[in-house]
Amino acid sequence: MMNKHILIGIFAVLTSLTAGCGSANFLVYKDAKHFYVTSNGATLKKMLCESGDINRILTDSRLPEATQKDLHEGICSSNKVKERLLATLEDMTPEQRSALKLAFQANGYQINTIANC
Repeated sequence: MMNKHILIGIFAVLTSLTAGCGSANFLVYKDAKHFYVTSNGATLKKMLCESGDINRILTDSRLPEATQKDLHEGICSSNKVKERLLATLEDMTPEQRSALKLAFQANGYQINTIANC
């Protein structure tokens, strides 16, 4: 019985490491497209910023307004600086990061899921 618990624990650690849970950065997945929230790609801009999804996600997250503003600028700015966005994410409490991820999920996104391409 103990061996089963050890294997489950090892699996949980490996899963969280491969899913990016060890960092404030996280993978976002929707409609067969995926990207890290800190990426500069056109897919992120189109899906989050141009669609207006980021506004709904940030509102649903119920984070402090200053944090929402920093995240919006960090994700959608034409002068995006990955390190600045990472610093904002890292400064958030675990509960705030969880609220943000739940808001993504409430808006049809999956978090830390690797797409099968």
